[in-house]
Amino acid sequence: MVGAKAIALDKATVRYPTGGEPALRDVSFEVSEGECVLLTGGSGCGKSTVIRLLNGLIPHVYEAEVSGGVAVFGSDPGHQPLHETGRAVSTVFQNPRTQFFCTDPPSELAFGSENAGADPEGIRARVARVADRMGVSRLAGRSMFALSGGERQRVALASAVCDQPRIYLLDEPTSNLDDSAVEELRASLTRLRDTGATLVIAEHRLHYLRGLVDRVVRMDGGRIAETYRPKDFWGIPEQTRRELGLRSLHPPEAELSHQAADNQPGLVCDHPRFGELRFPRATVTALIGRNGVGKTHTARILSGLEKSSAHVALDGVPLTRRERTRRVFLAMQDVNRQLFGPSVREELALGRPGVSSSAVDDALRRLGIGHLADRHPLSLSGGQQQRLAVASALVEGREVYVFDEPSSGLDYRAMRSVSEVLTNLAGTGAAVVLITHDHELADECAKNLVSLSAPEDSP
Repeated sequence: MVGAKAIALDKATVRYPTGGEPALRDVSFEVSEGECVLLTGGSGCGKSTVIRLLNGLIPHVYEAEVSGGVAVFGSDPGHQPLHETGRAVSTVFQNPRTQFFCTDPPSELAFGSENAGADPEGIRARVARVADRMGVSRLAGRSMFALSGGERQRVALASAVCDQPRIYLLDEPTSNLDDSAVEELRASLTRLRDTGATLVIAEHRLHYLRGLVDRVVRMDGGRIAETYRPKDFWGIPEQTRRELGLRSLHPPEAELSHQAADNQPGLVCDHPRFGELRFPRATVTALIGRNGVGKTHTARILSGLEKSSAHVALDGVPLTRRERTRRVFLAMQDVNRQLFGPSVREELALGRPGVSSSAVDDALRRLGIGHLADRHPLSLSGGQQQRLAVASALVEGREVYVFDEPSSGLDYRAMRSVSEVLTNLAGTGAAVVLITHDHELADECAKNLVSLSAPEDSP
């Protein structure tokens, strides 16, 4: 049931000290209590900045010049303590690792309520109830540091639900989720909406939100480009959808078909858990499997970052861990862990004395981030950081490339540019490993499939 006004932005403009152009320009829209609103648009269009305004992280955590009106239940989050805003507003961030305070899931679920001084018995009962409902009870005995990206995303949403806020802000909540987890997320969001919660979802993966959202706000260049009623948005013609840079409005129709890679030159891993895994040269191979099955762990083995009894060979020649670190390039799922340069341009040249400035500029151009060359890498949006990591691969000149969820936070155009880069890298004769839950990206560029399944997944 839609009720009174929960959120109101009135010509809100935001300018970060690190960027020349405003991140938001004269943005005005309202969200009624109980309404579910989707924010979408190109990578870096301002969606995350809107989220930061509404939860008070701007200006309390992120320094920025703000003008215009910002109101959440009638109060400006920028003018009240963060803990007060946090009682009414919970956020699920694009990178959930940045919002955790505890070392195990149950403690993380309880953290907000404990800080609010809630009754301990009530907290325990709520944690057990929410963990079961949100599908994270099986993670109770695990360390937060041992969880996969998708599992962390589930814990982040369950923690938000435990806090019992009136408003949920979700920034790319499906960025690391497999298909079944996306369906579980949709069911959870539907339950929250049915209880009268207000939902604002900033998202690129769109198909799972059909029938759930009440309104769609498309942003472009820090402005609101258009507001749609659901039937108008889901009815956008396919060609128009691509021209707007939007991801598919329909669920994936079929799994990628498997192409045998036996006896082809390339990377072969004799894995102690999954058996022989083959990644042929001159091919993009999609490495798939459910959240937590071991895809990222396998990527670390292939790149020499993980000690393992696995045997890895390239073109039939065994590779030691040290040799793998030199011959395999890994773009991590959490790209923040491998961005060190003071600027985007210098990031690509860092530790690569033989790379020419023209090669750097070409890589940035091909990934559509040349205009960000002088920005600090950590000032970029999540999708822009992903493209920077892929641009780093372009200037490496390795024989094997491993990309762990490279399309997280990417719109359609950026996803296509990443697909082209992966295809071009394979065209040089390299073995390219693509770890992904993104069917659109896999359909664009992958010609081979390796599917990981744990023994408990077998029928």
